[in-house]
Amino acid sequence: MKTFTTPSSGTLDRFYLDCYEVPELTSLSGIGTTGEKDSWDDYWFRYYTTNSKQQVATHTFIHPTLNKQVRNYTVLYDGNKYCPLWTAAAYHSSMWANNGVERSNSWDSDPAISLTQQPGLDNASTVGYDRGHFVASADRKTTDGQNAQTFYYTNQAPQNSNFNGGLWNTLENKVQANYPSGRDTLYVVTGVLFEGTVQTKPSGSLNVSIPSHFYKCLMLCSFNASGSMTAAKGVAYIYENVSYLYSGKKYNDSEFVTTIDAIESRAGFDFFPKVPSSLQTQAENGTNTFSF
Repeated sequence: MKTFTTPSSGTLDRFYLDCYEVPELTSLSGIGTTGEKDSWDDYWFRYYTTNSKQQVATHTFIHPTLNKQVRNYTVLYDGNKYCPLWTAAAYHSSMWANNGVERSNSWDSDPAISLTQQPGLDNASTVGYDRGHFVASADRKTTDGQNAQTFYYTNQAPQNSNFNGGLWNTLENKVQANYPSGRDTLYVVTGVLFEGTVQTKPSGSLNVSIPSHFYKCLMLCSFNASGSMTAAKGVAYIYENVSYLYSGKKYNDSEFVTTIDAIESRAGFDFFPKVPSSLQTQAENGTNTFSF
């Protein structure tokens, strides 16, 4: 029997939002609410912000071997652009094990976000673009429900097809091939920028904003036996949302690799705020880095 954790009175204001990689949220408005999409094993948490068009949602599932509720990912969604601004998720070879679950492909509306602010209600993708996952389907192959949750419309943005199937896909594969084990955990924030003149394209009856850039910020953290974080290493990747076909470029060319600090400056968010400041500073400014 499925059993979800119900927050106690007074805790829902920050439930699941104080995880290491969830960006700082200073504009929450009111107390969060919860709901359930049983067919996707999803007990979700929603938070409104002082911006009426921006909402935060966390999706969870029941872990098949631990038999407990586990956070899948958290998203900040912008209903003006019809696009997530970022998703935050953790990666570990045991907690988020690859059990060979098949790709769902069942795109659907996110029940935690206002339906009128989501594209794809008529199952139409944005004209001329792929649905570029933030949390990739192949990132979440532990259970059918966990994988299905990556197909919410709020976990994708219009992405150039050749970029989606090229450099971005290569980076995703590298992340998936390097899930840590033991006392290490990889924390990932994936997001988009809207720099310069923002274009819009039709998605069904809506005009959806096209991101100028996609980025991933990664922090690899180590813990001791008591659960205290002892080390952190960081790296970030950023790409223009264009075709790199026949360019000869590689996903980790120097023009695409940067620091988390640099992405924070451009995106306007404080990533990994719960990581101890001494470890966070060195991981975000490029002092302590890692690569795939």
